[in-house]
Parts: sequence; structure tokens; C-alpha cells
Amino acid sequence: MKTFPPVVALVGALSFGNAASAQQSGTADQAKALLAKAATAVRADKAGALAKFDEPNGGFKDRDLYVFCFDRKAGTLLAGPPTLKGKDVRTLKDTTGKMFGQEMFTNAKDGDIVIVDYMFPKPNSITPVAKESFIEGLGDVACGVGYYNSTAQAPRELSRLASERHACAVVMGLHEAGSLYLACIRSLDQTLSRLDQARQASALRNLCVQERLRPGTPSFAACAENGPGL
Repeated sequence: MKTFPPVVALVGALSFGNAASAQQSGTADQAKALLAKAATAVRADKAGALAKFDEPNGGFKDRDLYVFCFDRKAGTLLAGPPTLKGKDVRTLKDTTGKMFGQEMFTNAKDGDIVIVDYMFPKPNSITPVAKESFIEGLGDVACGVGYYNSTAQAPRELSRLASERHACAVVMGLHEAGSLYLACIRSLDQTLSRLDQARQASALRNLCVQERLRPGTPSFAACAENGPGL
């Protein structure tokens, strides 16, 4: 079976998911401070600033905080998640159907900061969570920084299928009616299913160890297959 390289790379990033979720997230105040720093950089040298925003060591990434910018006439994303660069911000919607990109494009103002809330995955994840972004107009571009709002309650728990669809359509930037999108869904679902099975098997083996069974013995093998006490 052929693999889908971009999806494989995306799932590979998920192997760091536990570490990323355990890492302290940026706060609203820190997001505002990073936006202020980005705005100063854009006003001084727009081209240089846009290049630095996406550099890992450019000074504009802090844990799960990052800068994104878009053209205020064409809507083109000039900085931000690599899979979204070049896309029209106005086409972006979250898993609830909210057209958050259009809201950003319409409401961005010079000398003012607008707030847009929506669902979006953290870096190295495909599961959308509540996010709140601060957007400021800076001449012919607008830039924003968002933080992940852990206190906000999601509309409802997202199914894995909804997460997969969001990952392929929004994170990977694929058209939902295209063959690549369907291939992305299939590949991602198969890979995540195997990861789930591996995690369940590992958890079961740990339970058997807690039962003081020795790996490599028939009793351990039976426990690992059926669960302790069966």
C-alpha cells in the first residue's frame, strides 16, 4: 500500500504530542507581548520581519505561541503554519464551521487589536482546541498571535474523524473534494488506528508487570493477550 508522505510526517510529529502538551503554554498577556514585538518589527522592516517570523530561531516563537500574517487585499497568508502559507485566510474555517479567517480579514484595523476565537490544533497536534487570537492591522498586512485558552469549554468533544478531517483540510491545506484529501483521511486514520493499538498493548503489558508476572513466561503472554485476571 502506498503511503501518503505529508500525512506520515504529520503523524510523526504527533509522537512528540505528550511532551508538547506537558510543556507550559503561552498566556494571553504573552501573546499580546509577542504581537507588539512583531508589529514593531513589521513597521521597521516588513520583508525582514516576515522572514524572521517563520524561522525557528528568529526570535518570534515562544512555546506554542507564533506569529501569523496575511495580505489585507488578497488575503494571502504570508507567515504562519507552513501548510497554510500561500492560502487565502478568508477560506479558513474550524471544525464547528466558523469562518474565523474571514472574521480576521474583515475586522483587522490599523492601530487597534481585534480578538477572534476559534478551534485550532496546537503545534504538533491534529486535535483542535479553543484558541483566541489577537489581530492588528499594519498597513497592507495584518498580523496576529493566538494563545490556546484552556479555560474555554469546547462546544463538544471532537471525534477522531472530525480531527482527521480538520488535519487534512486545514492543517495540510487540501481541498475536501480532491483525491489527495481522501488519501490523507485514509492514511491518517490507518496510522492513528495502529498507534492506538500499540498504546493499548503497551498499557496492557504494564498492567501485567504490575501483577508481578515476568515477561517471556506463558502467564505473561496470556495476560498480555487477555488482560490480568482472565
